[in-house]
Amino acid sequence: MTIPPGSLLVAAPTQDSDPVFGRVVVLVVDREPNGITTGIAINRPLPQHVTESSALALLFVPDPAAFAYWGGPMGSDPAILAQLDSSAGLEWFHLPVTQRRPFPLPDVGVIAVAEHPQPFEGRIRQARLFIGLCVWGRGQVEREVEGGQWLPRQGRLSDVFSPEPERLWSSLVRV
Repeated sequence: MTIPPGSLLVAAPTQDSDPVFGRVVVLVVDREPNGITTGIAINRPLPQHVTESSALALLFVPDPAAFAYWGGPMGSDPAILAQLDSSAGLEWFHLPVTQRRPFPLPDVGVIAVAEHPQPFEGRIRQARLFIGLCVWGRGQVEREVEGGQWLPRQGRLSDVFSPEPERLWSSLVRV
């Protein structure tokens, strides 16, 4: 069983005592050919605003009062998850190293805060800033799903940008 981008991984209720992943919902954003899977936890707002996390993020997240989100335990680099009017011409990150942009859902893409904002002007419908990622080695996420640690679900735009992210886990665990 392969867990493709666009899938949600809902922490199983048996994981409630896990201080890192208990009651977490992760959107799988990328799966590399070598089997490494990357995701972003989408339901944990941080007690800090976007402006406190990254001034550059305001180029992509227009509301300075918006909260930043904990994206996972790996690293502390900020990234934007954005719904775009159109993803045409945005297939590549415009960074010193050329890499393909993950689009886990149609017209939902990952943006590095260090990217030049010009290609995104007038295209962002909604966006959130995430700090950190979730990363699994080859076959690890599949073993964890088979072991019952995660409940896989198909991701939806309404989940990714839920107006009540703190309630997302409980609504998805019942499905």
